[in-house]
Amino acid sequence: MSSPSAAVVTPLIWPWARLSPPMVSSEATGWRGALLRRWSGTSPDMEQPPLDHHYIVMHLGGVKQVNRRKDGPPVSTIAERCSLTFVPAGTTHCWRTKGPIGFAHLYLRPEQFADALDCEFRVRSSQATLADCVGRRDPILEPLISRMLDEIHGGSDASCLLLDSLLDRVLVRLARRHSSRGAASSPAQLTIAPHRLHHVIDFIESNLGSDLTLADLASAAGMSASHFSHAFHAATGDSPYRYVTRRRVELAQVLLLAGDTPLRSISEKCGFHSQQQFAVMFKRHVGLRPKRFRLTRR
Repeated sequence: MSSPSAAVVTPLIWPWARLSPPMVSSEATGWRGALLRRWSGTSPDMEQPPLDHHYIVMHLGGVKQVNRRKDGPPVSTIAERCSLTFVPAGTTHCWRTKGPIGFAHLYLRPEQFADALDCEFRVRSSQATLADCVGRRDPILEPLISRMLDEIHGGSDASCLLLDSLLDRVLVRLARRHSSRGAASSPAQLTIAPHRLHHVIDFIESNLGSDLTLADLASAAGMSASHFSHAFHAATGDSPYRYVTRRRVELAQVLLLAGDTPLRSISEKCGFHSQQQFAVMFKRHVGLRPKRFRLTRR
């Protein structure tokens, strides 16, 4: 760990990050579940102070050599494209990259990791630690973080509920495969009482036109976000995001056939951020774009 005299900082006031503005950041989406930022073409040398967040690095831009020193033993390894590095909160490092500069950082609050451990194994973070490694491959995490990056590129059109759902799956994977507890433990079985499930479904139906978040749904169920997400999936077979999206599309089908309401108005009533997002999600579920669906079904 870092020296007790080293000042712990948050990612947003990390001097290097302030001097090297990211290409894209989740701040522009209004999502507050975590902080996801992407850079390209920065200096190959980076001084990292002890941060108050864990963070995951996704290595982009191509194969490169990554050297790390200071806390822990020195590391020198080849990082493949989309491989991952895990950096526990409170550690400090000097990084040097030889090769194409491109990467993303997903910053996670320690309490989020602690909640994931509690949800999965009924243990707190004092009984387990996040892995500390450079250039690791993970066939589950890599597409999840890539999908999150794709979503934040949409700026204000990004779905907070989708980002919440992806983040929840990231945290589960970290707890199960990249913590000192996960490799040798069996996940806990989570359930949701029928009356709580009915209440949250009623809440969803009443708020399909709103910008729902995982925290909204968990609050309606009277559960923590991590516990709710797992229990809802176990009860319905759908993640909260998929369930809400499916109900929005089903509502849109009813409105398309009920009259001549403009597509833009239907998009807004069903909670889609833009008419383009509405068209894409509708076709993904139904196989036709909304206008074509209206014409053919009539």
